[in-house]
Amino acid sequence: MANSFVNTWVGTERKDAMSIPTDQDGVAGLFLTDKDSEVNTRSGDRGVVHPVVKYADTIRIVAGYVVCQPHAPDYSWLATMEFSTKQIVHQGIVTANTCGKATASPQPGALIIFVRPLKWWEKLKS
Repeated sequence: MANSFVNTWVGTERKDAMSIPTDQDGVAGLFLTDKDSEVNTRSGDRGVVHPVVKYADTIRIVAGYVVCQPHAPDYSWLATMEFSTKQIVHQGIVTANTCGKATASPQPGALIIFVRPLKWWEKLKS
């Protein structure tokens, strides 16, 4: 979603999510490093812009929108999704899209998650 935020955790050390802003195309940037001296997660008025974080095995995301994937009956749109960092870096990941016809191909270094805004009745349930 354009001009919004994605709550992100890399690994399990950090308790609070990094709120990373998305641009006009719905892209949120995150850079990984192995060097402690390069880590930069300073937060500003627009969240953590262009964060550089220590590489870890997993990346967890809460998009704040309904994720367009097949859901179990007890699914919560606030559910945390967890992805393999290694798979993202080497192959890329594209989630399913049950909300429309848009498609994408995996590209190394990219995680593409299809989402949609909440409907009024979903907002009432939150």
